[in-house]
Amino acid sequence: MKRILYLSFVIFQLSVSGAAAQTGLKINELFEGRIIPQEKMVETRVRGKTLAKYQLTYYRSVRFTATSEEAERLMHMVEADGKGHFATGGDKSFKTMYGKEHSITFKTQVRKQGDKNCFLCYQSFWRGNNPERQVTVIYMEGPVRSLEQLEELLKIED
Repeated sequence: MKRILYLSFVIFQLSVSGAAAQTGLKINELFEGRIIPQEKMVETRVRGKTLAKYQLTYYRSVRFTATSEEAERLMHMVEADGKGHFATGGDKSFKTMYGKEHSITFKTQVRKQGDKNCFLCYQSFWRGNNPERQVTVIYMEGPVRSLEQLEELLKIED
């Protein structure tokens, strides 16, 4: 019985610490399901040794279909969270068109959570004049020092 209670407590602590990871960021509204309902998102959370080679301790992503207005709002939230920090991409510089395919990618470092550096990535993709966007938002944290260093670590795996 003690083991079950202990295991329940550990699971609760991990879920609470994961939920609190992006607290204080505007994009937290998305992760809490206040912009896109939770049941319409595919969510991935990773902790542990799998992330060690990237110098990360926590990875959380959500993928979903959004209207063009929702996608635009989310892009502005990510930009606001990264204000004053190094960022790459954005609405103009990474908006590309290949035939009838469009995408926007934006990556930024955001304010620290305790002693961990934190990063947000946003990508939306759509075809032609379709008002629906396939959107992915990723939150990462860990001792990796900068967005440039994180991008280099991720390139190693390509």
